[in-house]
Amino acid sequence: MSIITRSQKLKISISFLFLPVLILSVCIPASAQKDSVQTKEKVHSVYITSNTALRTNASNDLILNEIVQSSKKEDSSTLIFVGNIVPEKGYPDKDNGRNEVEKELKKNLLEKISDFKGNIVFTPGYHEWQADAPDNIDDLESFLQDNSRGKFWPNDGCPIESESLGNGVQLIMVDSQWYLENWDDHPYINNKCEIKTRAQFREEFNDELEDNQKKTVLVAVFHPVMTKTKLSFWEMMVGAGDQTRRNPQLGQLMGILETIARQYNDVIFLSGQDKNLQYIKDDGIEQVIAGVTEKPAKAKPEEDKDGFASYELGYVKMNINRNGSSNVEFYEVNPSGTKKIFSHHISRERPTLEEVSWPETRIGPTATASVYTEEQTDKSGFHKSLWGEHYRPLYSKKFEFPVLYLDTLPGNLQVLGAGGGHQSRSLGFRDEDGHEYTMRALEKSALQFLQTTVITTHYIKDYLENTIAERYVKDFYTTAFPYGTFPAGRFMDELGIFHPNSELYYVPKQEALGVYNEDYGNELYMFEAHVGGENKDLEIFGNADDILNTADLMLEMQETKDVYVDEEMFIRARLLDMLLGDWDRHEGQYEWAEFEEENGKKRYLPIAKDRDQVFPKTDGFALSMLRLASPPLRAMEEYSDEVKRPKWFNVAGYPLDKAFIRNADWEDWKAQVDYIQNNITDEVIKEAFDVLPQGIVEEGYVGDIKKTMKARRANLEKIAREYYKHLTEFDVFTGTQKDDQFLITRMADGITLVELKNKDGELLAEKKYNSDQTREVWIYGLDGDDEFKIIGDGSNLVPLKIIGGEENDIYDFQNTRKAKLYDFKSKKSTIKTPGVNKMLVDSYDINNYDPKKKKIRQFTLFPSADFNSDVGFKLGVRNTYTTYGLVRNPFTTRQSVTLNYFFRTQGFEADYTGEFAHIFYNWNFGLNAYYSSPNFTMNYFGTGNETDYDPDEIDKEYNRVRMQQWRFAPSLIWRNDTQSSFSIKPMIESIEVKNDEGFFVSDIFAATNPVFDSQLYAGGEINYNYFNKDRVAFPSRGIELDLTAGYKSNIDENDNKFGYVRPMLSLNYPLHESGFAALATKIGGEAIIGDDFEFYHAATLGGGNTNSLRGYRNDRFNGKYAFYQNIDLRSGITEFRSDFVPVRIGASAGFDYGRVWVDNDNSSEWHTNYGGSIFINAFKAATGNIGYYVGDEGGRLNFTFNFAF
Repeated sequence: MSIITRSQKLKISISFLFLPVLILSVCIPASAQKDSVQTKEKVHSVYITSNTALRTNASNDLILNEIVQSSKKEDSSTLIFVGNIVPEKGYPDKDNGRNEVEKELKKNLLEKISDFKGNIVFTPGYHEWQADAPDNIDDLESFLQDNSRGKFWPNDGCPIESESLGNGVQLIMVDSQWYLENWDDHPYINNKCEIKTRAQFREEFNDELEDNQKKTVLVAVFHPVMTKTKLSFWEMMVGAGDQTRRNPQLGQLMGILETIARQYNDVIFLSGQDKNLQYIKDDGIEQVIAGVTEKPAKAKPEEDKDGFASYELGYVKMNINRNGSSNVEFYEVNPSGTKKIFSHHISRERPTLEEVSWPETRIGPTATASVYTEEQTDKSGFHKSLWGEHYRPLYSKKFEFPVLYLDTLPGNLQVLGAGGGHQSRSLGFRDEDGHEYTMRALEKSALQFLQTTVITTHYIKDYLENTIAERYVKDFYTTAFPYGTFPAGRFMDELGIFHPNSELYYVPKQEALGVYNEDYGNELYMFEAHVGGENKDLEIFGNADDILNTADLMLEMQETKDVYVDEEMFIRARLLDMLLGDWDRHEGQYEWAEFEEENGKKRYLPIAKDRDQVFPKTDGFALSMLRLASPPLRAMEEYSDEVKRPKWFNVAGYPLDKAFIRNADWEDWKAQVDYIQNNITDEVIKEAFDVLPQGIVEEGYVGDIKKTMKARRANLEKIAREYYKHLTEFDVFTGTQKDDQFLITRMADGITLVELKNKDGELLAEKKYNSDQTREVWIYGLDGDDEFKIIGDGSNLVPLKIIGGEENDIYDFQNTRKAKLYDFKSKKSTIKTPGVNKMLVDSYDINNYDPKKKKIRQFTLFPSADFNSDVGFKLGVRNTYTTYGLVRNPFTTRQSVTLNYFFRTQGFEADYTGEFAHIFYNWNFGLNAYYSSPNFTMNYFGTGNETDYDPDEIDKEYNRVRMQQWRFAPSLIWRNDTQSSFSIKPMIESIEVKNDEGFFVSDIFAATNPVFDSQLYAGGEINYNYFNKDRVAFPSRGIELDLTAGYKSNIDENDNKFGYVRPMLSLNYPLHESGFAALATKIGGEAIIGDDFEFYHAATLGGGNTNSLRGYRNDRFNGKYAFYQNIDLRSGITEFRSDFVPVRIGASAGFDYGRVWVDNDNSSEWHTNYGGSIFINAFKAATGNIGYYVGDEGGRLNFTFNFAF
């Protein structure tokens, strides 16, 4: 059913009344106009303070009293405590001093604010998480709300809450400490929250800002997004501890919040961690810090010329005006009185009607238009040969389309605001009946895609506008048939699949768009019903009882088994995805129409949205190569007669299929294949494309699509069969949040029956698995006291992973073969079967159900090339195989094989590296095997600090040493979230030096010297590494510490044995807060312990891998001990936005010094080199660095990708 009638589509408004608008003060600047109207009409006052967690604090009393007295003069106000309400050790248990803390809170806080006139809001900070959180946070919430008028938000230890303060003001409260906590320390964190992952929090924060884009939004978050507080050297460089600004996870969170906020207007952050007062504005983001209720010990902010900073005792008051502007006021409070020490007017950033315009006259009923301009699709022959032809001509060719003026539609539509997903640009509307509609542009936003999916922690939209990066993504969009949504609607109608019934229009700029005329209008749009609960009664959605999004439906299905997805219809919808070539079917592409049945159960039918990727034309050599290196790109198959790899084509929709298709067998899938083949006839295909304007239908592309679609329809059973096989290889079976009983019966012939019953024994669900089809099953108990029982002997068993989840679970495995249980170590569980295979660990990731978590296997292939003046040109390739299963750290297994060929020496090397997660909890098992051919070389100039070498007299080849090597080294690798890693490994290696006549090594050693023997060594090595730098490409602050120690000994007829220690410390210190200039240094060395070692195991200095002396050849100096220091002064010279990406060009000046020592060596010489480099940094993400360094033996050219330190 169309949502717009034919007459409405073609309606021309011949006459209408145009009321002239008097534009006053036309010469006033726009920024002044924004705040000129009703600026003085204050609608709400907000008081901000923090760090009130002191038992006796006269200053705190003064501040609270001043706030209370000031509030009595206001008509509407809110007091916000932004964290640290309780003492440093948190809100204790009843047995550990809770009564005393509650008395102090009543006396020193709650009684003081009892007379506050307005709302009171408490938000959590660092202290609130310090005592048995989140349970004690729940208790604190109850105490505060029982003993005051205040509200504690977010509640239940959840991360985000949003509340309206009225008059166009929205308060969003974020628990930043929730994000920073080690979730393994809190087994039940998030059990009362809808948000279960940090990624979901990011999406929710963005949704809240989008929903409130017409308001002034205050974000109360304990940790500030921006701060000028001075850091100690330790805090700046090391960043240890989750409360320091240099902590990587805190930096990630602040980057996410700032990046999302910068995409909206009028967002103001209110924070309290820093014990000072600050106002900061940077690129449209406002930050207020009000953390002083006691004299700070060290938090002395650096005052900014464009903002304000003070460490005097005080508080902050914000007066928000009706027009969206606000005034922020900082007050100093002391016994002698209170005074305003700073005030600032924050202008409204949202556009007003006075600032936008639209044509007074209307155009006719149709208009010619295109998605892109001809300039945007004009590509060279080389570009096309590399990246493909795509549908470019169709994007820039103009066709005739009906024109839509929104006020001609029934219902008096009012614009709600801008929206969109990862790449779409849309506007929402609501009619007078409460129904909502969406107007979505056919031209997608490349910048939005890059910001929301590629770079999520740094704002990049303004920097990448009109660059090659943006143009490339826009060009990639031409792989999709631009008008595919509209014939797809006809196919869905024929199959009975709900969809929003999109209509295609040219929408001019017009009065109905209001302030959004600035960014919308004068282009092609699809107009459709919004898929949401407000439209549940529309016929196109089946007059449903409700409409849920995918995340909400998944939560419903965890709560009870009385809800289910109509698998027949969902399989039909998914098979249509495959028929149309629509590869991007993630959870956001489906909503769910709810229908209540007479038996009380709820049935959900899919509503398919956003058919943006149908009939893809992903041709081109470059895309084919990229698919080898990037598994996600493998879904983007070119539309052809068959789906070549159904596994990869369906990678986006796979989590939905696993969550919702639980009982269907192949016969059910085959029935839907038959249904589609019988109903999507040739006539239906023709009619579907006839809905498009005639000019598009006449294009050759449409004929090709029809032909291909008919061929794929004939192959649909084969496609479905292959995907069904992949889908049944692995399965997830879930219980409910209540007390459940799982009876697992092992039967003959590889059959396993899983039955789910409630505590009364009523059967809720069951599923039978066959080991011929299924390789592994994960069974989740979820919440409640669950019982898992395995019976039966069976044969050829399906492997089971049983994850108990929360509460006290009982495990009775009468057959323990191929079954492993997982549960929290810190909670009570009853394991009746001795010797059962189990993993009891407090791991949030392992023990909690995530519907998006799935088993993945992927190969990647990366070529590489390098050049070094000693070894010449190197060409290589690395093939990596990675798996992701239930237990990850951060993967389940990763194995890579690297092959390199050295053209100058004709040598090659092969390296295998494997890593297997959680062989012990948080300890991965590593494996390394290496081999180099006899032509693999190192340099040797003799042992000592002053060995002779004259580059003008001696050929470079003379000092080369050909060596054949192999080694084998298993290891244990420990990792954590604080950028640290530790490994311990035994090893065995073999080295054979070739006795080549005419080379230095044969001249200095006799032919009978054991150095030419094939020597076999055994030994062990430990390594610790800590890395915390702000950017790898151009680090301006941070530290890296690396320490390696080991021991090797011959296990053949030779008797070499020695230990070694290799320390390294790298520091980067900013000379300017922006990081534009920085000082970098690296200090390192090596000590050999013992005297029995060959030259190839000695401590060396020179160029090469360590770049210890950048002006010298690789391995130039060889000794028992070595020390070096690299020092760089780096500075940007200029920054500009190139046609490709934003670029920083800079230079560095470098100086290195170092030496080696040997026994009985009286040398006092220190080797030095100096030089510099020119570097080009692209978008702070990658740096090309070309340097030249001069030592005593001449100069050396260096090229590095990024900086070595």
